[in-house]
Amino acid sequence: MKIPRTINDPVQFLFWSLDEIYPVAVGLIWGIWFDQLLLGMFLGWMAIRVYRRFRDRHPDGHLSHRLYWLGFYFVKAKTLPNPYVRVFYPSRK
Repeated sequence: MKIPRTINDPVQFLFWSLDEIYPVAVGLIWGIWFDQLLLGMFLGWMAIRVYRRFRDRHPDGHLSHRLYWLGFYFVKAKTLPNPYVRVFYPSRK
């Protein structure tokens, strides 16, 4: 288990960082919802393995960039360009 050493390290819950808890939580909720708890836990565990592999191969913020590119953006900014506009042209004055 990696022990956080600075204030900027991610929040830990038991053996996982907080961003790794979400797939397990979704798997558990899915398993409870459909009365397939073991299958939901297994899917959550597999999702953690896939997410760790993705996170270790890409730079920080890559997943949020990819989600923005697909149209899912969760930002508190008041103005943000539409993610589906791929080319910006200069305005004429």
